Amino acid sequence: MAKQPYSTSGRTRQPAQNASGGKAAPKSISRRHFLGAGATGLGGALLASTPLGAVAQQLEPFIPAPNSLTEGLPGLTDTGKPEKDFVEEMRDYVVAISRWAKSYRSDFSIIAMNGLELTEFLEKTLFATRGVAEPARNYLRALDGILVEAPFYGFEKYGEATNAEETKYILGYLERLKLEGLQYLAVDYTENRSDMDKARAQLRGLDALYYAAPPPGMQLSSLAKVPSTPFGANPHVIDNIREAKNFALVLDSSPYGTKDAYVDALVATNYDTLIIDPFHRGTIPLTYDDMKRLRYKKTGTPRNLISYLNIATAETYRYYWQSGWRAGSPDFLSEGNLMARWGQENHVHYWSREWQSIIFGSENSYLGNIMKLGFDGVLMAGIDEYSWWLDY
Repeated sequence: MAKQPYSTSGRTRQPAQNASGGKAAPKSISRRHFLGAGATGLGGALLASTPLGAVAQQLEPFIPAPNSLTEGLPGLTDTGKPEKDFVEEMRDYVVAISRWAKSYRSDFSIIAMNGLELTEFLEKTLFATRGVAEPARNYLRALDGILVEAPFYGFEKYGEATNAEETKYILGYLERLKLEGLQYLAVDYTENRSDMDKARAQLRGLDALYYAAPPPGMQLSSLAKVPSTPFGANPHVIDNIREAKNFALVLDSSPYGTKDAYVDALVATNYDTLIIDPFHRGTIPLTYDDMKRLRYKKTGTPRNLISYLNIATAETYRYYWQSGWRAGSPDFLSEGNLMARWGQENHVHYWSREWQSIIFGSENSYLGNIMKLGFDGVLMAGIDEYSWWLDY
């Protein structure tokens, strides 16, 4: 899959929401697979078109209150921006995914990739951009963990220390959420062992799992070579993410060449948790036999397997993408994502039920097939998309 340079998207510091979780002000300020039946793998999902199942939570669209300062003024033009509370729509979307998945498997792990701002309601006033923060309880209850990227190294450039203010910002959120019972996972972009040790020391009080991804950039395309064995390597049986002492994150397997070479490399590790894409090179599905092999650490004991799932951008190399799709057709498809990490993506109306039915809600949905394949949870990417829509 073709790659494009990627830089970490800015994190929105001012979601529009009041402290009670009610309706938000209309304006916000932001900072800047797959399995078919049988043992052949995910190929059957290529034909999946089942609509959102009746068991899926029905999401009601949120209509923002009119802006009393501008309503009715002459000369205003329609920008084409959907009238949605993008922050709350994303929260509702994640909650719906979690409830649907856990209705079938209560121990299925839901892990958010970034999107720390969604964990709190921030009071918005006319003159203050940040008020008293209150936890977003429903959203937090839907999660089992949060993964943050580059808290200490690699936020702007691989191997370089993350800006001190950014580090403080990230750690501030994690500290405030410490009593919520979430498993923290941190990914830095460095191969310097001394930097890793410094980062782990700062995370010690948060009981976070730590992984330092190798170069190039933020591509997550191979296993770390430093350290040579995982931090906290052990021979214990790992049934869920909360029992894990370490993890590895490989989302683009292109450098491995063949799928067998990729699976062999993962099998030969003692990581407690593997977070991987269920497609080799984004297009070749893993099979039941692959999953059976991946299930066991090199020591022979079971580990935890987490699938990557982008819930809020349409990736053109995925099985669901149709040749006639373009911005505006289907209706939920928006413009191209210029910051795509691995090739072409399009922004989507992630609040659209048509898009959501592709992601979850039936056994032939993307998430449904992930669950059938035997994964123990999902790492949900694309959660930061709300910030792009705020700036649209």
